[in-house]
Amino acid sequence: MQKSMPALKQHHANADREAFFQQITEVAPGLESYVRNRLRTAERNSLILPDLYATDDILDEVFLSVYEHFPDMPQDESALRVRLFQLADEKLDEIIRQESWRNQALSLERVLSDEMKLLDEIPQMTVDADGEIVMVEDLDDAELPPSEPEAMFLEDSFEDEIIHRLELDGALIKSDWAMHQLLARFYAELPAQSRIILDLWTRGRLSVEEIAQVRGVSAEQVREIIVRIQARLARPLARA
Repeated sequence: MQKSMPALKQHHANADREAFFQQITEVAPGLESYVRNRLRTAERNSLILPDLYATDDILDEVFLSVYEHFPDMPQDESALRVRLFQLADEKLDEIIRQESWRNQALSLERVLSDEMKLLDEIPQMTVDADGEIVMVEDLDDAELPPSEPEAMFLEDSFEDEIIHRLELDGALIKSDWAMHQLLARFYAELPAQSRIILDLWTRGRLSVEEIAQVRGVSAEQVREIIVRIQARLARPLARA
């Protein structure tokens, strides 16, 4: 249902940029959360300086670009939503590329291929009898006391989105402080491109096919990344 397209066309014809911007947020309701989350993650990983870039500024640039080139934009609402995410993604990638010291000239497909292997190598975490998060390998070594990871938490709404989209046991996670931390730590340790795909899947509310279009990779690669993330999380939750 193309409920927003007639209004966008009318606002553009009337040169009403403010109304156009307000209307276009309904085309991609998850875009703001996605941009904000990627900026926060880049800050936490020291890829950009804290508070240097604002979510609203990036969205304004994206919306202005769509407004100025609207006649050349997709006139189908679904395709326009993908284009909005593509423009935001390009801007975020450009910011991180400019700010990061580690800019490697590798194709995204090669990066994702390597990350599929890394997903299987993320340190496996679980919860011990005392409700503490420990690494699985620590449980096999009686000589060494298990290390105590730094406390981490996800924003409540983001945690809810991950639980829903990855079909995790929400009741278990919500009822256990250690499970909250385990999920947050797993997210923090995801390889960069895999985390972007998870962000688009959760905060962006995009389908596998839409994510593939936004990131310029195959739907099969996107689906494989999501399946591996689900499988990797299912094991520690099952042990709880």
